[in-house]
Amino acid sequence: MSTTACVTLILQGVIFAAWAALMFRTLFRLNTIAERRRRALGQSPLPFRQTISTFADFAKGRTLRPDRNRLIWLTLLLFASIALGAAAR
Repeated sequence: MSTTACVTLILQGVIFAAWAALMFRTLFRLNTIAERRRRALGQSPLPFRQTISTFADFAKGRTLRPDRNRLIWLTLLLFASIALGAAAR
């Protein structure tokens, strides 16, 4: 394996680890927000309506906008590193 391929593979691993950590952190935070919304409305923790609406708010940029933007940029960076790694082989 060439040095360039090793460097790109390490770079991809670091970017993926950052992406995965941010994704799990965001999912846990979204779940916490949905749970607070359910409790505020007096609902049991099981209904999906608040979870779906919280995730929709995240997708539209209404909730956790900085995390959403970071995820978008890390995803694009990960795709670029994959393309770079494929070109290096």
